[in-house]
This record gives sequence, structure tokens and C-alpha cells, in this order.
Amino acid sequence: MKREKRKFIVHAPSIGGRKPISSEQTIETFTHGCFVLLHFFTGGCINCLHVLEELKRTELPEGLVVVGIHTGKFDKEREDGWIEELILRYAIDHPVLNDADGKLWDAYGVRAWPTLVLVSPDGYEVVRSSGEGVVAKLLEAFERYCGDYALSHESSALSKPQPLSTAFSKVYATDETLFLSDIGCGCVHICTLEGKRLQTIEGFKEPQGLFVKDGILYVADRLAGAIINVDLETGEKSVLVDGLRSPWGVTGNHEGLQIAVAGSHQIWQVNYDGSNLVVLAGIGAEGLRDGAMMEALFAQPTDLDWLDETLYVVDAEGSALRAITPEGVETQIGWDLFTFGDCDGIGESVRLQHPEGVCAGIGGCGNHR
Repeated sequence: MKREKRKFIVHAPSIGGRKPISSEQTIETFTHGCFVLLHFFTGGCINCLHVLEELKRTELPEGLVVVGIHTGKFDKEREDGWIEELILRYAIDHPVLNDADGKLWDAYGVRAWPTLVLVSPDGYEVVRSSGEGVVAKLLEAFERYCGDYALSHESSALSKPQPLSTAFSKVYATDETLFLSDIGCGCVHICTLEGKRLQTIEGFKEPQGLFVKDGILYVADRLAGAIINVDLETGEKSVLVDGLRSPWGVTGNHEGLQIAVAGSHQIWQVNYDGSNLVVLAGIGAEGLRDGAMMEALFAQPTDLDWLDETLYVVDAEGSALRAITPEGVETQIGWDLFTFGDCDGIGESVRLQHPEGVCAGIGGCGNHR
């Protein structure tokens, strides 16, 4: 006996009439007659980047189209040009709409990044879920109900973006040499202090933070989830530690390497030989909370560096500068996840916007300085 077609109750707000970034066609060109998986995200959110990676690894069935709804948190994230660079940097191959004014976010009642919503061809919400690791659950819902519709297999495909040839991310300097991480081509450039390139080390997935000690270059490869060490004399590469959730920054002292693990909102530490990998600070949840090292909350730490006996950490999502000492964690700049800006000053008057670098000072990504 044929199963009766399910009648969904919630009518999904329309995304029709909008043009995806870098496209002259309206979104209906890509979605007509298909189930649509809406991915509400923002490019500065590490959990959203993890979902993008999950979608890339997933072989999507015919009749299902992914549409990114980019609802920027920070000022820069709402600009078309910034989103276009994001699409190129991460080779996003599905349509992305710029929800700069947050109207789609509000219409769908979204409360967190990332959120995924499955919409039927006749415009009803089938199921939604927030967070990482939920794509398989949504695909199960598609498989359950796709037989109720005559799905189109003729929707236009978005032309695949050409990945960036060069996209510098982090820099590390010794007395004689500059090291530049290039996430565009997955390599590290070694240059003179004047900028003349001497050597390029290839073979990384997404090199971010860099640190050099005793002739060894340590690379935080975010996408590989690993710290890679490179013998600068022989060029030999090896994995020092892996299984980390988006390691973004790395530094070191006499006790070992310290790693900013953005995906788990923690600071980790490991010996230079790869032994004794431990959590140094952070309980693994997102937020800004001071206190003892194993009670503190971080918000996507992306870089860190020592100044005297204090380890300074930049929290990108918290737009904050944190300080770690044996006494615990203390916020130097920043208030919470949604207080940010561009304001110089002292103490509580200072505002940052999604900083991603620190070197005895602060690098502000959202403010381009």
C-alpha cells in the first residue's frame, strides 16, 4: 500500500528573487523543483566552517540543493566583497545569499550559527537542526520524503569558484627571516626581512600559526587538525600531533608548545617531541569567562604569544584579548560575544572586531589593522 504523502505544517519564508553572490541569476534558477538545504552561517564562525567542510565531504543526492544564507555577525562580514573572498578562500561551490540585514535570519527564527533548514519543493519546512555533525540527519529526512515529489534534475549548477592562488594568513619573524603562511596554495613562504622569497614549503591543507625553535618550524595546519614540524635544514616534515579541532595558532616557551585550538575553544600544550598533550586552559565551551585555567571559557582563540611570563590569547569571536598566568585567565580587552567595534583607548574603552593575530600587540582582522 502506498504511503500517504505527509502534509507539513510550517510554510517556509521565501528566498525567491534574490541573487546569489557573484551571480546574475536569481536563486530560483538553482532551486526550482528541488528540496533546498539552507545553511545559515557566518564566515568568522569556526563551527560554520566545520559544517562547510562536512558539506564538501558529503555526496548530495539529485533533487537536493544547498543554499548558504550568510548572516554576518561583524560589520565586514555583511559586505558582498568580503563574502566573495570567503567563497574563493574556501571554494564554496553552492549559491550563497547575503542576508546582510538579517531579514531571512529573523523570518526563519534562527537563533544560532550554524543552523540548517530543509525545505520541501512546495515551500514547507521539513526539519531543522543547529550545530555541527547534523548533515546526515537532514539527509535522512530528505530520503524519507523525496519520493513524495517529482523532483527536478535540471536546475542550473553554480560554476565552481577558482581557488585563491595566494592568501596570506599568519607571519612569524626571527632576527633574520620572515615566515608567511599562505592558505591559498597551502604552503609556507620563507623570506628575507625585506620580503624577498627564499624558499616555499608546500603540502599543507590550511597553514595558519607558525613558530620556530632550534631549527624546527612548527605549523598549525587548521584543516588537517594537526601541528606539523619541518626541519629547516633537511626540509623533512612530520606530524607532531593530530586530532585537534581547528588548531589556529601556535607558540612556545621552555615548557613546550602552546596551541590555540579554535574549534574546541581551548588552549592546549604539548612537549616539543610530541609527548604529553594536555589541555592548558578552557573547558571546551564558547564564551568569555575568567578564573582558574580549567574553569575559564574562550571564544574561538586564533593566536597566542608570550610576553614575559604571561601568555596572551586573542579570542576572535569574543573580540577579546585574554591573559593566562599561573593565577588563571583574565580578560584584558573585551566584554562578551556581541560587544565589538573599532575604538582605541585604555582598558574598558577599547573595542576590537574579530581579531585573529597577536604579537606583543594585537592584530584586528575585522578592522583591517
